[in-house]
Amino acid sequence: MTIKTPPKRVFDPMLPRMGQYRSIPETEDKAFSVWLQGQFDEIYSSSETPPLCPHCQSGQTVLATRAAHPKPVLPVFRCIACDVHFRRTTGTPLWALKFQNLTQFIGLLSQQRPVTEAAAILGVKPVTVSRWIRRTREWIMDLDPTGHWDSKVRLGMEIRPDIPCPNCGATDHMHYRGFTSDTGDRLCRCDACGQFARLSNVLRDQGPDFVLEHRVVNRPPSTRRKTSTAVE
Repeated sequence: MTIKTPPKRVFDPMLPRMGQYRSIPETEDKAFSVWLQGQFDEIYSSSETPPLCPHCQSGQTVLATRAAHPKPVLPVFRCIACDVHFRRTTGTPLWALKFQNLTQFIGLLSQQRPVTEAAAILGVKPVTVSRWIRRTREWIMDLDPTGHWDSKVRLGMEIRPDIPCPNCGATDHMHYRGFTSDTGDRLCRCDACGQFARLSNVLRDQGPDFVLEHRVVNRPPSTRRKTSTAVE
């Protein structure tokens, strides 16, 4: 039995981590957005055609309540077999989740942007965007267990380059830290020795067949107020 390698998430090292000093360009994956919008349109549909029961998978379902303003926003169905009421979102990670500016959120999901910037664009709190991302990714994996579509999600992910430090040789300690003022080259800093290096020089030392990959990290909450003004 052949085990397929999960799709890799692709990141652009030249995109700034924060857009405070250098604007972050639009990098939306249009194909992903179209696919996901279609999935949302289906699950949030006002269609009165009863789906299968999410509890017992029975097809003996009927419309119980039509969608109306202000409530219910979505039609409610009833399963005759197990005598329960449900919506299309019942039993999914989207249950009881309320989105604002959904289409705009979908367009941001595949972009390499921080949660704070997405929150400002959407007009909600960063913790809300984080919750939307987490629950939407869970739902995407339910829809596509291969991970193909989930690998397109990049919003809110902080990355580290998988390269050794050219100064001390430490691995898993390099991170992006701004750009050079003369050429705009990407700068990396090693947490082990504190030295900086140009990404182009590091990649050149790896050889022509080297492929730069990244790992996603979860940064712990800062214990002090940040004072650095470097462009990351």
